[in-house]
Amino acid sequence: MNAPEQELHWQDEILQVMYWMHGEQLGEGVTPAQLQRLLHLEPAQVETALRQLVAVGLLRVQTDSADGSLAYQLTERGIGEGKRRFLDEFAPYLGKESHLECGEADCSCHSQDWDGICHTSAER
Repeated sequence: MNAPEQELHWQDEILQVMYWMHGEQLGEGVTPAQLQRLLHLEPAQVETALRQLVAVGLLRVQTDSADGSLAYQLTERGIGEGKRRFLDEFAPYLGKESHLECGEADCSCHSQDWDGICHTSAER
């Protein structure tokens, strides 16, 4: 894989991981260190991918006012792109119902416009 293909690959991986974390409600912001641990990437690879994802509007940067550390959050567009990439990658393993969806047939988590959060499950 050449360098541009590798950069795109890691951007896709980051979107998938962040989408999964969002769906599992594991926090709003993801730090570069968390991504490095989860994806086994070098800091420079993570920084390059994050910078590109921010530049195209799929992520936004959050700064912790207490210590100045950076975290990244999916934008609405980022949620949609993360969902698409996640489902493309894992659809064969998820069966008919995703682990990010509930069992309620009329819930919004089963629609094409799903925001990544099952509101029915959250209400229980």
